[in-house]
Order: sequence, then structure tokens, then C-alpha cells
Amino acid sequence: MQKIWQKRVKDVCQERIDAKTLAAFNTNVDVVVHLTDSNMAALQSNPRIDLAEVRTLQGDDILEISQPNELLAVLAEALKVGKSHYVVLTDLSLIDWLEEVFVERRESMGGQAGIIANQMASLGARSVVYTSLLSNKQASMFLPGVEVPVVDGGMTIRPVREGARSGDKTKENWIFEYAKNERFEIDGQVIVTPRANRVILATRPEGVIMGFDEQMKEYLPELGREVDVAFLAGFHYAPSEEDLLRAYLDESTTSVRRLKEKNPKLRIHFEYVPMRDRDAEKAMLEAVASEIKSFGINENEIKQVLTLFGYDKEAAEIDADERAFSLYKGCLRIMQELGFERIQLHNLGYYVVLLKKPYALSARQVRDACLYASAVNAAKAKFGGTVTLEQLAVSSEIELSEIGFNQIRGFAAEMRDMGVDVPADFLQEGILERDDHYVLIVPAHVVPNPVSTVGMGDTISSSSFAYQWSPGISR
Repeated sequence: MQKIWQKRVKDVCQERIDAKTLAAFNTNVDVVVHLTDSNMAALQSNPRIDLAEVRTLQGDDILEISQPNELLAVLAEALKVGKSHYVVLTDLSLIDWLEEVFVERRESMGGQAGIIANQMASLGARSVVYTSLLSNKQASMFLPGVEVPVVDGGMTIRPVREGARSGDKTKENWIFEYAKNERFEIDGQVIVTPRANRVILATRPEGVIMGFDEQMKEYLPELGREVDVAFLAGFHYAPSEEDLLRAYLDESTTSVRRLKEKNPKLRIHFEYVPMRDRDAEKAMLEAVASEIKSFGINENEIKQVLTLFGYDKEAAEIDADERAFSLYKGCLRIMQELGFERIQLHNLGYYVVLLKKPYALSARQVRDACLYASAVNAAKAKFGGTVTLEQLAVSSEIELSEIGFNQIRGFAAEMRDMGVDVPADFLQEGILERDDHYVLIVPAHVVPNPVSTVGMGDTISSSSFAYQWSPGISR
């Protein structure tokens, strides 16, 4: 069985994505700082830090940061409990101060749309990105092959660095990461981190919007005509206030319809990111699903979505025994609830994919696209950063995980226990046809000690989706 699957991986990695892709909206510059006892000591001794005031703050309760003491309180609490935390920097003048305090740092492309745009270009696709802010610094983070739509007496698509606007601000996300069992001394207290995690300090500069600007809206049909597939990311930034939320969602769905106006075959994918406001998230998902029919999610996120729509039983089963069978049942509920035509759930060592019948491609083609995506993701885990074709060739030789093969076997057994007629070749093919849908269980790679895990879900979903809709790939 393994030899058959492994040969497929090598075969698909011989192909090259030639789809024309669009990624929008959220791009930023990630500024990554690895926390150590040394740089935390420098932070504590900084003249703008008042340790007495820090002691009065509850780091876990802080959602916005406007002064240095709040940052130290958040970082100290995160290190103590090993919990991830997301906060917003409201005073952008503090960025200069952060750069003075944390001298050792690295900068890279951030945001779903930015990561996807670079990855598509690196794999050979024609890659177009749209973002509301395109400063010179942001533009410099894109690969030279990435392009951008520019409105100037009409719409043209130009190399991204030609489309940079010197007056635009840069959206930066400062990511403070730390390892497990790291020792820190903070305000006289010794802390040993219980697990590896990170704190994200996000900025929301003026002009950043998760949608198309007024100039671009006029040319959306022309933009849609230029591409085969689109990845729209950033809807999780939707406002919570009911009136603002409704206006944003109405505007967003109208833009998607306009994008498809001159290209009804345009394929669009939406990758899930949780929202804090659950009522707003439910409205957002319903609106997005009305226009976008491909959905990406992981094994943890699906529990939140199921609970959101009242499927507590399915969420509880995943929580109690996470496996291909329980995840399949959860995905099926979401497909029925929201009307997606394709759901791809990525998990460690395997993917669960549902396709609503009739689907425009064969299940085999979608399965092979998932194997391609797994090889891309394995290269990302092995080498870090944006995957090149040379790195992809190396990862195609990595064996698929036994986790995935065990999940195929287990899924087949549970379906047969339900009385489902599972084909004899299911272990070799991973495809089961039901009355109104197909379900695919696809083994994936697991790379021990990955160099990077940031953007893995986006990488998996975008590379599989672009691969399956590439016109030049042999079918």
C-alpha cells in the first residue's frame, strides 16, 4: 500500500502549478523575537519600565497595549503559563522603542495573503496579490515574481515593487516566541516555561482594510478575469458591532460576486481563522459560505465551528477521540450547514477532504493535489520559509507518515461497521463515494522537529487548491 502512495507523491511532484492565482487581503511584516533571559532582562531594566506598576497589571486580561509596562506584564504571564496570547498595539510610536529594546530580531513576510502569494510564485504560478497597504518595506518582502493590480486611469497588473506606495504605512506583527523549559528571572521570580508558545503583538495602522478599496472595486470583474483561483483571507478581522458587521459582510459578498462577474469559473478558497466574537463569527461564516465554496480548517478549529452551529455532539466526539472518522462526521455537518462544495481538513499525518457531488473534478485529481500539498508542506517543515521547486524535489523522497495509513485503515473499519460498502481498493485509493458526496482520507508527511510551523495550514490549502485547478497539469 505504501509503495503505491509513495509513487503518487513522486509523480505529482514532477508537475508544476501553472494556475494564475490571486491572494488577498491580509499581508504584514512579521518581526520575530526569540525571548531569552538576556533580552527579557534588558526589557525590565529599560528606563520606561516601572516594575511596581507591572505588578499591579493582570497580563492575561490585557488585550490592547498602549505603554511598555503592559507589554512586560503580558510577556511575563505568557512565559509563566505557556499560553499563546494575541494583543493589539494601539500606540504605534512604541515600535521605535521596541526596535531599541529588541535588537536581535528577524523580519519576514506575514499574513495569509502574503505567505500564499510568495509560495505560489515560488512554485511557478503566476501570482497576483492585493493588499490595502503596500509600503516600500512591505513590497520588499514579496518575491520578485509576485504582481499587484494597479489602478491608474484603468487597471494594470505590474511587478509588486512597481506598485509600492511610499505614503503607505506598514502593518507589523511582532511575534515573541519562546521554547519549552526556558529559564527566566522576572522581577526576582524564576520562571521555567512549561511549553513552547508565542505572543503576537499586532498593529492596525491607518488605511488597513480587509477588503478592496473604492478604486479597485470598479475593476473587480477585470481582475477576476485575469486569474484561475483566488484565496481571500482576512474576514476574521470583521467588526463585531452589528451595523458595522452587516455593512462589511454585504460589501465583502458584493465584491466576491463582482470578482466572478466576467469569470464564472473562478475558483475561490477561504481558510478559516477563529474570531473572538462568536456571534459575529457565525454571521461571517454564513456570509462567506454564500459566495465561496471551498473551505480549509484544522482538527482543533473544527470543534469551535461545530459548537458555534450547535453540533456539540460531533465536537465532543472529536475532543474525546480525534480520528479520521470523527473528523469526517464533523466536516459533513459543516458542509450540510453552510453549503460548501469542498472542505479540506488538515491534521498531523493526514487530511480529510469532502467533495459535494457533482464535483467539477474527479476525486482522484483532488486526492493527488493533496499529496502535492503534503510534499510542499514537508519541504516547508524541513527547510523553513518559502518552498522552492528544488526543495520540493527533496521532500518528494520523504516517506508518508504511518499515522495517515493507520487512519485510512481505521476509517474503513468504522464505515464497514456502519454497514457502508467500502470498496476493496480503499486502502490504496483513499476515496469513498457516498450518496451526495465523496470523502477522501489522504496520508500526509510528518517531519520531526520542523524548522517552522507558521503558515502551514495556508501552505497546505493553497498549494492543493492551485494544483487541482492548474490547467496544464495532466489529468
